[in-house]
Amino acid sequence: MTHIKFYSVCSALIVLFLSSCKESDYRVNSAFADYLQRFEDEGATRGHTFDFKSSGLVIEFGNLDNDVAGLTHYENPIRIQIDKTYWDDISKTAGADMMKEDLIFHELGHGVLGRKHLNTTLENGDWKSIMCGGDKVNNRSWNINYRGERRKYYLDELFDESTVAPDFSSFDLIADTTGYTPVLQRNFSTADQAIWKLMDTVTYKTSLDNGRLCFQSKVDQVYFVYATLSTAINIQSDFSYEMTFQYPTGNATNQYGLIFGTSGNEATEYFSIDNNQNMYMGNRSWYSFFTQLAESSINPTNINKLKVFKIGSFLYYFINNVYCYQSEIVANTNLNQFGFMVPPQSSVWIDNLQISQKTSSKVSSMLKQNIQIESGLKTVPAFNQKSVNQ
Repeated sequence: MTHIKFYSVCSALIVLFLSSCKESDYRVNSAFADYLQRFEDEGATRGHTFDFKSSGLVIEFGNLDNDVAGLTHYENPIRIQIDKTYWDDISKTAGADMMKEDLIFHELGHGVLGRKHLNTTLENGDWKSIMCGGDKVNNRSWNINYRGERRKYYLDELFDESTVAPDFSSFDLIADTTGYTPVLQRNFSTADQAIWKLMDTVTYKTSLDNGRLCFQSKVDQVYFVYATLSTAINIQSDFSYEMTFQYPTGNATNQYGLIFGTSGNEATEYFSIDNNQNMYMGNRSWYSFFTQLAESSINPTNINKLKVFKIGSFLYYFINNVYCYQSEIVANTNLNQFGFMVPPQSSVWIDNLQISQKTSSKVSSMLKQNIQIESGLKTVPAFNQKSVNQ
């Protein structure tokens, strides 16, 4: 069985070396200067004062082996190496600034703050600290959702390990998920309900099976199967999107789930699960998924209902009606594509597609009557599921 390939990087390995540098040696590549200044500024607001030009510090590019992204050498002064290939790779993607900051701050955490790896989690499953790393925990990636409201917490914790758990880490849902009216519904009981044409091609097959749509992939890539709406969902409005899935056979690490975005734009939001009871979320414009969470509410090989609410600037994720996570949305333009992802060489059954908006019943009725749907699909090579190891 061919499956999605995972790439790994390492952003923090600590190696002890005898020093051959002078204590006052200060050499920081210009690519890292802004991030070092940020580290000094963030530390100053939290009671930490640094004078690296006097005490010495070296941050330089290197060609690190074994997919290592960053390496801290305990020399005098501290010397940090950043893998040039990894730096260049993330530079080509959205979110690069935060990923670079995370990497540099992690290494400075080791070399300057004396922090060791910390592999505990918050209530919602987020890593407790950007200092997570080292030996894998339950084979989980070290990807951290380091952005938005989470950034402040992670910086507080970096400089003070006793920082109190943040509000976003709670499983208490404070958002209002009531008052949503359906604008598009499909139960796939008939060909008219199917949205996507029922056909058998050399690359895929679509068919109805006991009131569900079955999509069978025949290729070694991920399929994005989507419907383009003639009336886009205003990005400023609140909406929900849900569907039921079943992926009964195939590699348990393969991901399947919801996608939504804008036609012709690679910045597609996704919410996926696998049959190892893991959940992922992210945006295709980024280098990798935001984080990986273990979710016991997932029914491996059985039917799972995925639902996401967009409320304000946040997305709220539900699996089988259980609230799991919240995170800021990346997309900033109106959304007109909604669909699902299918793993390589796999069959996925879907049902009960529904898109709803928090609008007046009158407006919702007009949207429902005027909306037209155009089906589409495309294959996506190496779907961005790169996992980060530290």
